[in-house]
Amino acid sequence: MVKTLIGDDAEKEILKIPLSNNTISRRIQDMSEDVETQVIEHLKRDNIFALQIDESTDISGKAQLIAFIRIIFDGDMISQFFFCKELPERTTGEDIFMTTDKYLESFNLSWKLKDL
Repeated sequence: MVKTLIGDDAEKEILKIPLSNNTISRRIQDMSEDVETQVIEHLKRDNIFALQIDESTDISGKAQLIAFIRIIFDGDMISQFFFCKELPERTTGEDIFMTTDKYLESFNLSWKLKDL
């Protein structure tokens, strides 16, 4: 299929790329950690952000907390996926806050605005 679309040389190059499940999973994990690191570093530097949080249910029926963050980066406001965490049995506002707070604390981030 690749050969038909873009030629023999491209097919040979593409066949060199290892695409096992472990390789793909590891690359996705590495990219995810890189994005998370960049967002966290930006937050530690500026500490100005807005959160959008929603609760969802996964295929197994467990409640998941999904968070997006909005930050100003290089003069532009960007929205970025922030985290997805499993919620405990209950899904009260307190549980949602505690899950979010625990995530922020794991990176030594504070809810308090730094002096500008």
